[in-house]
Amino acid sequence: MMIRNHTKRTLLLLLIAVGTTVCLMAQNPTGREGPKPPEKKAPEKVTKPTPTPRPAAKSVPVSLKLTIIAPAGALIEIDGRSRGFAGVDGNLILTGVSAGDHQLNVRAEGYEPWQGQFRMDAGSTRVEVPIKKKPVTGRLALTANEPGTEIVIDEKYSVKSLAGQTMYVDGLLPGERQLRASKPGFKEVRIVANVLPGETLAVNVVLKPLLDPEMFRVPEGTFIIGSDRGARDQRPAHPVFVPDFDISAREVTNRLYKYFVDATGHPPPRGVNFGWIGNNFPPERDDQPVVFVSWEDAMAFCKWLSDQPGKKYRLPTEAEWEKAARTVGEQFTSIGSIWEWCQDWYDPDYYRSRERLNPKGPARGKTMKILNREGEARSMRGGGFGRGQVVLRAAERNFYYPTYTRFDVGFRLVREVEK
Repeated sequence: MMIRNHTKRTLLLLLIAVGTTVCLMAQNPTGREGPKPPEKKAPEKVTKPTPTPRPAAKSVPVSLKLTIIAPAGALIEIDGRSRGFAGVDGNLILTGVSAGDHQLNVRAEGYEPWQGQFRMDAGSTRVEVPIKKKPVTGRLALTANEPGTEIVIDEKYSVKSLAGQTMYVDGLLPGERQLRASKPGFKEVRIVANVLPGETLAVNVVLKPLLDPEMFRVPEGTFIIGSDRGARDQRPAHPVFVPDFDISAREVTNRLYKYFVDATGHPPPRGVNFGWIGNNFPPERDDQPVVFVSWEDAMAFCKWLSDQPGKKYRLPTEAEWEKAARTVGEQFTSIGSIWEWCQDWYDPDYYRSRERLNPKGPARGKTMKILNREGEARSMRGGGFGRGQVVLRAAERNFYYPTYTRFDVGFRLVREVEK
């Protein structure tokens, strides 16, 4: 048993030795020391390239088409910018108008201007403009015989005439137009004018003067006539009673006197500077008091004016004139303008008679001497512009021959009050 175990141990050692030799020979058959094996390096970290990101896809604009339907030739404005004219077919096609709300303005000949809003939607949009045609109108060509005539049309608007000019009123709707023409001192005129579409109607307005001048009422009553501090012919101051009467607010004008001259053939006023030229008064003096008229001229005018039905005109008495002046205060509207003829004969001593009840002056005038001539004179009142301030008094008296004229003498009227 011990031999067997020893034999086994020997065999085992032999096998180990042989195996070791074989292993070494397999590693280095030459028996020489070979090169050292390369050292193992840690594997390199490989980074994969990141692909470049693609740019975001651009939105392709949707093609917006706008069609505007309007009258041919209409000017189209969008948001205050002109975009063209509608074609002969009445269409304007536009692109590039952004979506959303827009302001639209359309103007076309023969149509009322139109403005409004529209919304531009994606795709196509059609806008039909509800523009309205202008009505076909007519016009008036107005003339007037009196400069400054106011002509009111349909009580809505008015125009004023100028000397020798025609006034055109456009844009009137066809049909009957009511005209009313007026001017202070003239009768109002009403005219119906039939305006036709597309035509001009000529209308000549002829005003006639109010043969009744503007008057104001002076109530009856007693007042003190004259002045104890005045000239001899104004003394003594004393009370007189005068019934009520109407007196013209101003003197007879050149315009009104011309109607008398034209109607009767009476000789026109003659004189230097303020006289008439031919049969007419100087330019731009139509509303000035007529002068260079005698007392007899003034009486002839009163007779002509009194021929109108129901009218009775005459010259004022001295008492009436002074009462009118004192009724509205010491300054009368006429004082300092011109001397005005009165109905009375003139007598410097008349006030000494102290006639109290509606005095009408002496029965005859006193013989007075003027410019180396003697004769009866008629009374005048007013204080003409040819004299100084001393005569600008209600009590101031003056006189002149009834057939004579002067550059500063005219007249005003009294109309008797019917009882």
